[in-house]
Amino acid sequence: MIPLYLFHVTSVQHSENLLLTFLICNIFVVTAGITFMYKLFRQKNVRAAGITFAIALAVNYILIAIFGDIFDLLG
Repeated sequence: MIPLYLFHVTSVQHSENLLLTFLICNIFVVTAGITFMYKLFRQKNVRAAGITFAIALAVNYILIAIFGDIFDLLG
């Protein structure tokens, strides 16, 4: 269970299902960010990758704001 808590983005305790949701969302944000940076540096078509990364980042921040503490958004 310790590795799951290390990936957790908020300081507020949550249920296992919500913790898994945060973990999946964070993995998707990281994957989308890596894909976006790779395409950006290779100068390929980055529009779709950029939009996907922006949406994933916005959803992540909204989840933190709703289910976490507002101070978790500061860093």
